[in-house]
Amino acid sequence: MERQTRQDPRVMRTKRLLRDALIRLMEEREFDHITVQDISDHATVKRATFYLHFKDKVDLLESCIDTVLDEFEREVSIRHEDEKFDYTIGKPHPNFIQMFHQIAIHFHFYRALLVTNRIPYFTQGLMAVIHEFVSTGINRTEPDDNNLTARREIIIKYVESAFLEVIIWWIEQNMPYSEEEMASQLMDLSIQGPYIRNPVLEAKKEQ
Repeated sequence: MERQTRQDPRVMRTKRLLRDALIRLMEEREFDHITVQDISDHATVKRATFYLHFKDKVDLLESCIDTVLDEFEREVSIRHEDEKFDYTIGKPHPNFIQMFHQIAIHFHFYRALLVTNRIPYFTQGLMAVIHEFVSTGINRTEPDDNNLTARREIIIKYVESAFLEVIIWWIEQNMPYSEEEMASQLMDLSIQGPYIRNPVLEAKKEQ
């Protein structure tokens, strides 16, 4: 039986202080204008201590991103048991709610990396998770291409891009709607589109 090595609590605390300091700084200014000394000062640790744990500020940033993305992917991934969900009950799928919940509990992180800064490494990683979420959902909801209004890959790209922009807007506006309301609206848009009734057909009927 393998023994798992437990990380020293002091090391964990130092790394947390450095990560928190980086995010606070990134909410205020661009990443390129932040130095290791800035991070160390805000974390109240010595510069030498920083280099005991991270090669440079990019290494620290990527460590932060990997941790948050791993959690995001784990919490929003669609599992086999999710197939039993009844989409006709008028409530958002728990995974949709969990998506916005994850953003809410890491609000400062998402704002720093998607609004104040736009970090490609994070954006690409987040989009990859959203892509898997969207494609899995669409493929399970409607596996028949004949029942889709456009090519499957185009629909997936369209929906995942919309998801990301809606998330960014929600963060920019300081989360004006609840997690549940955002989840409900985004799920309805994904399944039904923006119209209750087709406005083109309605206009044609009136002619």
